Amino acid sequence: MNEFKHKSIATSLYDTDCIDEKFAILEQVVKDAGFDAILYTFIPKLSRLINLQPVFRFSNGYAQFIEHYHKNNFSKHDFLLRLLEEGITDPVDWWEKAALMDLTEEEKHVNNTARHKFGITKGLGFPTLGSNLGLAGVSIISFKKEDENRQIEPEIINSLHKNSRIYHDHMMVHQDDRYSFILPLLDSLTPKKKIVIKHLISGQPMKNIEDQGVTERYGEKLLLELRKSFGDITKNELIYLLGLLNITEYL
Repeated sequence: MNEFKHKSIATSLYDTDCIDEKFAILEQVVKDAGFDAILYTFIPKLSRLINLQPVFRFSNGYAQFIEHYHKNNFSKHDFLLRLLEEGITDPVDWWEKAALMDLTEEEKHVNNTARHKFGITKGLGFPTLGSNLGLAGVSIISFKKEDENRQIEPEIINSLHKNSRIYHDHMMVHQDDRYSFILPLLDSLTPKKKIVIKHLISGQPMKNIEDQGVTERYGEKLLLELRKSFGDITKNELIYLLGLLNITEYL
C-alpha cells in the first residue's frame, strides 16, 4: 500500500457538477488507503418504513455483491443497517464487530455470503447519518487476502470517516445529488397521492384540494392510506418526515 496522507475532499467536490465524478473523488481516497471498492447509501426513513430496497452508489468492484444483495433482499437482515438504526456513530470493522454481537441467523448468512461467496476480506463502515431523516453511511471493502487480519491505522480510519461525512453532507445539501436516493419513494406514490402530499405540506385545509381535481372525501381516504403505509403514523408525523426530505422539490 502506498503511504496514505489525509486530504480533505471538501473543495474537490465543488469542482464538478457531475455526480459520478463526485463519487470518483471519494473512491480515489479509498483506493489510496489500500481498499478496493466503496459504497454509499442514503435511506430516507419513509423508504425504510415501507421496506423499499435501499439505493446504493458503488464502485464496480461492489457490483456483483450488490446485485446478489438486492435479489435476496439482504437489507432486511444487514447488521450494519441495524447498527445505524440503533444510533452508532463510530467506524465499524465488519468482522470484528460481528464477532462481538449476537447476530440472527439471517444476519450471519448475509455476512457469510459477503465474506465467503464474494471474497470480502476486510470491510469498514462509516456512519454518516442516523436520525428521523433516515440512515446513511459509507462502506469500504478489500478483497486482498493479506488484509483479512490487517489492523488499519487510526489515522487512516479517521481520515476516511471525515471524508465520508464530507461527501454525505455534500449530497444532502444538493437537490440533484439527493434525487436518486429519493426516487424509489416517489415512484411508490400514485399521481393522486402526490397531489395529496403537496396539498398536505401547503398547510391548506383538505376541502381546498378539490381545486386540484381530487374530492375532499377521496383526499382524506388517500391521506389515511399514506399514513397506514408509512407505519400507521399520524398526520403530523407524516408532514414532519416529508418536510425533512423537502419532498415538494421533487414532486
